[in-house]
Amino acid sequence: MAELEDTLTEEAREHFGADARVEELVPLSGGASRELYGFDVLVGGDRHPLVLRRDPPGMEEPEARTREFSVLQAAHATGAPVPAPHWLSGDKTGIVMHRVEGEAIARRILRDDRYATARERLVDEVARAAAAIHALPPPAGLPDGGPLAVIELLEGQLDELGEPHPALELGLRWLRARLPEEREPVLVHGDFRLGNLLVDEGGLTGVLDWEQSHAGDGAEDLGWMCIRSWRFGHDDHPALGVGTRRALLDAYAAAGGREVTLDELAFWEVLGNVRWGVICVIQAQRQTLEHYAIGRRACEPEWDLLGLIA
Repeated sequence: MAELEDTLTEEAREHFGADARVEELVPLSGGASRELYGFDVLVGGDRHPLVLRRDPPGMEEPEARTREFSVLQAAHATGAPVPAPHWLSGDKTGIVMHRVEGEAIARRILRDDRYATARERLVDEVARAAAAIHALPPPAGLPDGGPLAVIELLEGQLDELGEPHPALELGLRWLRARLPEEREPVLVHGDFRLGNLLVDEGGLTGVLDWEQSHAGDGAEDLGWMCIRSWRFGHDDHPALGVGTRRALLDAYAAAGGREVTLDELAFWEVLGNVRWGVICVIQAQRQTLEHYAIGRRACEPEWDLLGLIA
């Protein structure tokens, strides 16, 4: 921690000025794929609450973090609810951004009385945030995420694994037979769901975890936020565990997003389940208890996608 504090102090002085100092550096929970640290930077009488999100040792991806930083800058410039990015940290293996207050644990958001008002507003506010993000042309260098590109990527990943997963393979064949119209690519968040949204008592405060951002169809984000795995037991409310699919699409269109049909949404919801299933299978190959726990959930999206295509 001392070495990290020294690095952050040096970076803070480059960003804020020579009198900046770092205080209250603490590790934070909530990052499954990245390390999180909260800290404050004091400059004169001003205190800046910040967070560092960085690659774990041995898994550094400076090019990916650089792309993610540029996406955060573009999204924040539009006024979307995105933590303000400050600088790339540690040889471009981490991102320092403003620390936004709010709750990210989905079960608390969906259960606790203190978030009752937020739940009433969440579909509209998330739809508005998604429409603002999808209004952006994708920054240069982002991977292609059109429907055919995503399907081909998932097929390749399954082939590399060499394991039989007939439900996922059936889902991919179903999707290939029902490819939607290719759209002009926009900025897609790629992991838009409860768990990556910060919420306080009044509603949405921030959209987090942009590492899966790519160029593609904005309807992908809408379908992903509807899959049952992200409803956390509130299965009668497909949109984020708090609303209906129709309400989500209507709110998205009202906020300036394109008109997305229920059939299009169904395509992306099936694709989301296939993608989540493949991710679970991949995670099961990694040598940590946390990843094994994710891997064992592959049967859930397999069951769900079979129900959707039946």
